[in-house]
Amino acid sequence: MAVAYGGIVFNVDGVVGRCMASAAKRPAGLAVKRDVAQRKERASYAAKREKIVKAAGSVLKQYGLGGTTIEAIAKEAGLGRATIYYYFADKGAIFGEVIHGGLAEMVAALEEVTASGDSPEVQLRSSIRVVMRAFEQHYPQLYIFFTEDSSSVSDSELHTEIIAAGRRYEDLLDVVVRDGIKQGIFQTSLPPKAFTKTVAGMLNWTSRWFVPGGILDADDVAYGMADTILAGVLVKEPLSEATLR
Repeated sequence: MAVAYGGIVFNVDGVVGRCMASAAKRPAGLAVKRDVAQRKERASYAAKREKIVKAAGSVLKQYGLGGTTIEAIAKEAGLGRATIYYYFADKGAIFGEVIHGGLAEMVAALEEVTASGDSPEVQLRSSIRVVMRAFEQHYPQLYIFFTEDSSSVSDSELHTEIIAAGRRYEDLLDVVVRDGIKQGIFQTSLPPKAFTKTVAGMLNWTSRWFVPGGILDADDVAYGMADTILAGVLVKEPLSEATLR
């Protein structure tokens, strides 16, 4: 459509069409910008997100879920508050990545252990090592799952996934325990589920005292814990005085 104005004829259709096309190309918001960044610069985008996740872990360890803010995470990461929102939609999205990612990785490794075909003893030792290595690698993020309620800071669907992963972790330990009892390799006066919870409880309680970089690393704790569970601490035959010296 042509329109005359001041003696000049304008092609309105062309102008409108170009404006609409231009508008269509403009980002609709931060969500679109995040998608574009992911496609164009996947490596750097992932690295920046990882930096934010690590910073969030440090802040969460200090202030807990309730006391952690976007501002505190941004300060720890050395980034601006707006930059955080460029990579994560909100605080809940950060918490979800912090907790769910490590938990899912740990469960996947436990799945491999139970499908390995190894003896129950080897599988129990391997399972304990998998969990402790995950706690060490994703410190302090994974411990948050066992010490605080994440339901108030993550969306319901994500919270459901996190809880399901936590239950799967204990279920996989239970598979190993029951197999060992069935084969006559493990013997305990506790019901199988109670024994499983005892093992899981020992692992989860390390959230109260284990810190990477200390005297004991994850493997040290795992080996010692497995020995204690499988062999017990009671000496079967009294040690001689010479041995005690």
